[in-house]
Amino acid sequence: MPVVGLAERGGAGTDAAAPGHADDAPLVLMAEVEACGAERSGGHSDEVTPREPAPILVIAAFTVVAFVLAFPNPTRLRSSIVGSSSDALLNVWIMRSVQHALPLGWHALWNLPIYHPAPNTLAYSDTLFPVALVHWLLRLPLGDTIAFNVIYVGVWVLSSWWMYRLAGRFVGYWGAAFVAALVYTYSSVRLAQHVHFQLVVGGALVPLVLLVFVRLLERPTPLRGAVLGLTVASLILTASYYGPMMAMIVVIVAGGWLVLRRPAPVRDFARAVAVAAVVVAALDAPFVYKYLMLERDPYFWRSFEPFRAAHVKDFLAGGAHNYVLSHVPFLSTYTRPTVDVEHRMFPGFVAITFGVIGIGVCVHRWRRSGIRSGRRPELFLLGVAALVFLVLSFGDWSVIAGHRVTLPFTFFRGHVPGYAGVRALSRLALPAELVLALLAAVGIQAVVRHMGPRQRLLVTIALSVLVVAESAVAIQFIRIPTSRDDGGVDIALRHLPQGTVVELPIASPAAPLNWLYIEPSRQLLALRDSDPRINGYSGFAPPGFVSLAAALNTFPQRRALDALRKMSVRYVVIRTRLVGDVTPSDYRETIEADGVGRYQDATARRLIAELPPNLVSHIQKLPGAYLIELK
Repeated sequence: MPVVGLAERGGAGTDAAAPGHADDAPLVLMAEVEACGAERSGGHSDEVTPREPAPILVIAAFTVVAFVLAFPNPTRLRSSIVGSSSDALLNVWIMRSVQHALPLGWHALWNLPIYHPAPNTLAYSDTLFPVALVHWLLRLPLGDTIAFNVIYVGVWVLSSWWMYRLAGRFVGYWGAAFVAALVYTYSSVRLAQHVHFQLVVGGALVPLVLLVFVRLLERPTPLRGAVLGLTVASLILTASYYGPMMAMIVVIVAGGWLVLRRPAPVRDFARAVAVAAVVVAALDAPFVYKYLMLERDPYFWRSFEPFRAAHVKDFLAGGAHNYVLSHVPFLSTYTRPTVDVEHRMFPGFVAITFGVIGIGVCVHRWRRSGIRSGRRPELFLLGVAALVFLVLSFGDWSVIAGHRVTLPFTFFRGHVPGYAGVRALSRLALPAELVLALLAAVGIQAVVRHMGPRQRLLVTIALSVLVVAESAVAIQFIRIPTSRDDGGVDIALRHLPQGTVVELPIASPAAPLNWLYIEPSRQLLALRDSDPRINGYSGFAPPGFVSLAAALNTFPQRRALDALRKMSVRYVVIRTRLVGDVTPSDYRETIEADGVGRYQDATARRLIAELPPNLVSHIQKLPGAYLIELK
């Protein structure tokens, strides 16, 4: 994925095509591009297009910001990854499972060893397939932790770079594009999701998809269609929320482009889009089919939960433990630590201030000479698409002035493939944040266009520092558990015949926090012995899993023994200590209680003593567990 964007080398707003086309020249030769995609002015305008820094300097600056905001403790590069002990470890497990199963064939890839014997368990979450391939290549020489962190930091840098390139299409001043890149990349709606690795990667791919797409609109060729198809396919396989969203945005913008610009010949445009569609279908159709098969079962449909949708007040909430916004009187109420991560969507003062100015500039230019010329249609159509998804982010219905009003997402949930499984609807507001950042770039250029070079540079630095300051939040880290955290279970099982395993106490969605922080570390370490597990943690749990877990937790009562016999369980692991660390640490005391995430040793011995001897083949005491082999 990153190779696609970096291969098209150039400054902000450039195209790496043949010389001779104004749209393909470096930004320093694009002085005729005015704010908001204005038509050519017939000359160059050095006051808005001073010489752009070399790309390596821009990328270096983005790298520094990525470490400051997204990975503020570089000493942990070798020991920990960013995120919590729930979804961060789940994503490592997904990538490692894909790497392990892929050589074994298509069937093994989808039927991973959790929730045994439930089928198609990879489809319970995002596959992260493209990222897993990159991680595989990096993991071999670097190890799990460093490979994960290289990808994590890298996608923040690439997100800024691709957004910088995209914004450079609408402004002539590189500094405006630079600030817009920071505004989007480290907005609350993105940085608050640092605990969700798939959204970090997916959010970085969004501006790349748009950059490739608008370049195709400008000069459609089969090659550009193929590149668009590759980027869209990568996004769909990485983030199930952002993939269908971007596919719909491409449809909206492409349709509007045909109406506004009436490109001639239409045949070239149709050919390029057809190539993109074929590439997406070829790469994604086998994966999408698996998800659609899952969606055929109403059990896997997400019902509308108003809490999961966007609310107006969410746009006043910054990231958790924000170092600046937590102390702003009006915003501190909405930015308090108890606010869920899905409701932190404050765009930032820079984005709001200059975005409003940018809207005014665009409206003035559009009213004066229309929206059909230059690059105006691109920004206008992106704005329309962003508004569509902003409305969708509010869910199936909303209460307005005391009345329940049905919203368009009701139709999407029932009729558009890929939307029935969407739960965190607030994530669909991401395009609105991106377009606001583009408008902020237009506003910044309008403010600095008559300043001298030194003043423009000082304004750029000041605004960049302000974005960094208002974006900075506390970042969570978690150590990837190793064999030493497993209490000897993996080593013992590797020396025994393969069989189905259950680890007790078992957690389920009936107690969501327990499920979140108990099972991911267990199933990650279970890859070391490769035995199938009854346990599991993912985006879904299979039908009947909650009642099954409740029955198994009555072990060794007859209800549990009957369930073990029915599931053909061969090994029972009685955990006497938690597996790995717990982040946030506030939950450790809760899940460490006897019978929640582990048993006290005395309790474990009592349970074993109550087990009918005729059912037991062997019992092994390990440093962190008791391993029981059943007859």
